[in-house]
Amino acid sequence: MKSYFEPTGRLIMSIGKDLIKDLPAALVELVKNSYDADASYVEITYIKNEDGLNIIVEDDGHGMSQETVLNAWMVPSTDYKLKKKNSPKGRVYQGRKGIGRYAVSLLGNKLKLITTRDGMETTACFDWDEFNSEKKLSDIPIFITTSETTNNSGTKLIITNEFGNNLADEINEIDAQKVEKELSKLLSNIKDFKIIVSYKKFYSDDKKNICNKEISQLEFNEAWHYKLSGEIHADFNYELKYSNFYTKEEKEFKGSFIKELPKNSVPCGGISIDYRVYDKDPSGIEVIMNFINGNQNTNLSKTEIRNMLIDKSGISIFRNDFRIRPYGDKGFDWLNLDSKRVQNPSMAIGSEQINGKISIESEEISGLKEKSARDGLYENSNFYTLQRIADLSLSLLEKERFKYRQKATKKKPEAIDKLFDFSHINQKMEKAVEKAYKNLMKSPEKTDEHITILNQELTKEIKNLEKEKETEFLEVKETIAIYQKHTTLGNMISVVLHEGRKPLSWYTNRIPTIKEYLDNLYRCEELGTSSYNNLSNQMKKLSDEAMRMSNFFKRLDPLSSNKRGKCKKTSVQKQINGVIELFGEIAKDKDVEIQYNSVEELYTNIIEEDLYMALTNIVENAMFWVEFSSEPLKSIEIMSYGDDDKIYIEILDNGPGISKEDLEDDILFTPGYSGKKRVIEDNGTGLGLAITGEAIQRNNGKLEVIESIKGACFRITLLRS
Repeated sequence: MKSYFEPTGRLIMSIGKDLIKDLPAALVELVKNSYDADASYVEITYIKNEDGLNIIVEDDGHGMSQETVLNAWMVPSTDYKLKKKNSPKGRVYQGRKGIGRYAVSLLGNKLKLITTRDGMETTACFDWDEFNSEKKLSDIPIFITTSETTNNSGTKLIITNEFGNNLADEINEIDAQKVEKELSKLLSNIKDFKIIVSYKKFYSDDKKNICNKEISQLEFNEAWHYKLSGEIHADFNYELKYSNFYTKEEKEFKGSFIKELPKNSVPCGGISIDYRVYDKDPSGIEVIMNFINGNQNTNLSKTEIRNMLIDKSGISIFRNDFRIRPYGDKGFDWLNLDSKRVQNPSMAIGSEQINGKISIESEEISGLKEKSARDGLYENSNFYTLQRIADLSLSLLEKERFKYRQKATKKKPEAIDKLFDFSHINQKMEKAVEKAYKNLMKSPEKTDEHITILNQELTKEIKNLEKEKETEFLEVKETIAIYQKHTTLGNMISVVLHEGRKPLSWYTNRIPTIKEYLDNLYRCEELGTSSYNNLSNQMKKLSDEAMRMSNFFKRLDPLSSNKRGKCKKTSVQKQINGVIELFGEIAKDKDVEIQYNSVEELYTNIIEEDLYMALTNIVENAMFWVEFSSEPLKSIEIMSYGDDDKIYIEILDNGPGISKEDLEDDILFTPGYSGKKRVIEDNGTGLGLAITGEAIQRNNGKLEVIESIKGACFRITLLRS
């Protein structure tokens, strides 16, 4: 005997209410249907009357015949659009899963469908309350009529929400505004399709009840500070163009992301990007304000411009010029831009600083598939590749922006401002000159005497100024050094956790054993040799681990103080060995070999923690990059040698090395710049090498990158003691 599934009416309600999550999403689905029908416009009208709320969605598309209504529109999940793929006008179909039309069940409890095609008008009425029952779909009557008409082709959906129904009470003025914002973000570069909204007796303020309001596409036109756009092909080769609004500079980028992607990355098809980034400081906002007000004949304030930036911010994903929700929604930071900006605010771009568009290819080509619930793409291997490519392309813009901002005038810290403030000395000198002038007028015969006194007062003030500025300079220098030291300590936290975990774990595992030995000894009348030896061995191991941990923290101690050490004769070998010991265990875990070669005992006059901090940062940097080495053995080589006057320390790793561009740009030691984004999504702080350079320079030394056949090589030059 054959049997068949007989779904109940709840199936339709589940499709509508469970898969379409909110009012904007529901209306977006209906707008897509109008677009697929080759309409030139779709109009959404909100009408409040005594009975409740009506929402009318009307278009001038090709409409539907009675046959289409019966065999396609009323049949869930048809494959009609999957087979056809394109509309008669050549538009790529947006609704391809055959379920979007049931979004109407989320908007009201009754629907009247009126559709016209080829001079025939078909009307169908649906009572969604009937579907909220155990009735079989085949038992729910749908009243359909067809008659001749002179009306133009098109489709009208009249959705009724009776008062007393929850939806009628919930859809309010705020919801309508959300829908407008959503619709403004929906389209990209579509010129032959308009979205219109009308309000009739909807708003409490009658001035807002306007008709035929066209939704403008959410674009920021040319009001940007930095821009990156172009193509990234399916084989990961890219052709991108960078533009700077301030300098009018343009730069071409051609290359491949293949090396920066994980091995065996799954392609995600070809993508187009358009990133527009804004400086949100007062001067940056003013530039945008002047541009927009000048071009659009408006009078927007800085606050309004700043709010506009926030509304339009985020990186959206588009397919066939329609946005895929929720990418680009406020608060949906799918590339984790904000967390990266917290880590490196100098270089990283936050989600509210960018208006970006990424256009992807079809599901068949890209492997990027939309979820049935209309809440984004499936997070498969193709999607992870898309995320990484989006991040890598953005890093190109971040680097160019960083380079420009480093050169541009920036606001200095208060202490530095004070250092360069000479206004008070000007005032004192003016008073001295004014006093001398008055004395000269009273007794001109004593001119030489007055001039001598004036010179003495001016000389005194200049000497006072020199002392004052010297003190301020030392304060600034001291503060910077302490901050750098603490930053290095912060970067070492991962090492601390790694190293500290082992002895702590050993303690945890051994304490029950030691307790057992003690219990056995307590129960014995005589002290057993075996028990005693076991306990003695355990206690010795406990002591050794405690000492190891104590020594480990002692090695970090130079970085933890809030005071600066003094310059003294220091053994270079001792400092290097201390750093090697610090990274010893973690190097062993990562199969990294650290070698140290020294031809003689070397001493230099230096602040010890500065040298320790510099070596720590360079080795930590090398530990990171050797992870991406193509060599079978990951290695870090340290050499120290000297001549008559100087000492040299070289740290060489066999990682991927420093890019030619980074060397040419000369920004490797610039605070905030990090090249780590080339290989991982993490930005890095961009402080390690900058701090190292400052620490060495404070001790009359030099830090430089030297040419190397493999990997990266850093050289520290110090004066011999």
